[in-house]
Amino acid sequence: MGCLPRSPGAVGRCIRLISLFVAAFLSSHCGVGYTIYKSESKLDRLAVPMTKAQVLDEIGRPDRVLRDDGRLLVWEYSLTTRNQWLYELGLCPISVWIGGCVFYPFTNIAMERQREYPQHVVLVNEELCTWGPPVAILQRRKSCEVAGVPHGRMDGRTGRPEPVVTGLGPINRDSIDRYRTMAVMLFEDGPNAPGSGSRVAGIVTTLLLDLEVNMVERAKLDEVLKEQVIQLTHADDANVLKVGKLVGAHAIIVGGVQQWEQHSEARTNSVALSLRMIDVETGQLLFNGEGHLTDQTTDDPESSARIIVHRILARFGSQTGLLGSGHIGVNWELLETGGARYYAVRELRSGLPAEKAGLLVGDEVVGCNGSSLAGVTSEREAKRVCQIEAGQSLKLDIRRGGSTLELGIVAESRPGL
Repeated sequence: MGCLPRSPGAVGRCIRLISLFVAAFLSSHCGVGYTIYKSESKLDRLAVPMTKAQVLDEIGRPDRVLRDDGRLLVWEYSLTTRNQWLYELGLCPISVWIGGCVFYPFTNIAMERQREYPQHVVLVNEELCTWGPPVAILQRRKSCEVAGVPHGRMDGRTGRPEPVVTGLGPINRDSIDRYRTMAVMLFEDGPNAPGSGSRVAGIVTTLLLDLEVNMVERAKLDEVLKEQVIQLTHADDANVLKVGKLVGAHAIIVGGVQQWEQHSEARTNSVALSLRMIDVETGQLLFNGEGHLTDQTTDDPESSARIIVHRILARFGSQTGLLGSGHIGVNWELLETGGARYYAVRELRSGLPAEKAGLLVGDEVVGCNGSSLAGVTSEREAKRVCQIEAGQSLKLDIRRGGSTLELGIVAESRPGL
């Protein structure tokens, strides 16, 4: 009876029957295994920060690549809901006779349920930004698309994002002294942002003055441009160099604003800009800088532009020796008393090395690393005496009240470097 092995033929029939039963059993569970493998619960393995390689290791390759522009990646995974496997399991006794996973997807028809749903995973600069159903992450995806913060870089003191900047060129410590005077042309305005170029040009001029670069006054530039009947913006390099020579500049700076967007309701802004420094005599490109930033903490584009320009010119200053790669977080003013110069400490930035080391507002710094400031002849010379590289110790000789003391302060890396 049944599969009892009464003859070789009966044994063969028995084996085939058992094989058919096992195949039917496995086919009925095929949908369950597939559903578990494709469950959206695999997204629970994701976390920020996580690199592209780590995402692939955790959840596998996407079913579709929706966007890949070299910076932003949008992947689509077709995944089942978390409890879909229960429906598959419940219908196993029926699906095995209909064909199980052979007639795929039977349970979609039987239960009038959609088997899989799209889930998006968004990466910026090959680091995970956000993930989830397309509708649920729409706003977060937009933030990822405009984000200019690779690897989630934030300023630890202010909580504001750091811009992405580059700054390159042949100008260096040996050649900077050839360019004692510079002129900044008005930058080209950003799209739908009249006046943005003028504001950025003003920021560039102010920060270069802080680096002790002699700048041609705006009024002098305007006068020459008017005489030459040359527009301040959209002028070609030949005209720009001509203006530079006429105003006595050794180098001229031109640039433009590529993005200047303000989102008042969301209190965010997006700014992108670029600048070029050109030798007036030879037309050689001396320095080229650009940067972009999306700030989600303020709706003021000008503050973002100031941060971008500061970071670009920090690279310029470090490359030319006008700035050290380190800073201690102090604002001081070069003063003179009785023919001797010194730095008067005006402000200390909270949480930075100078404050931590015990420097106080009102202290008088009379020497740096054993070199006296008494005989320096210019602000640039004083800055070079007290210049410091990141990680090095700056020894300050200080007058405080009627006494003198020495402080050693280890410099932090300058933002943007």
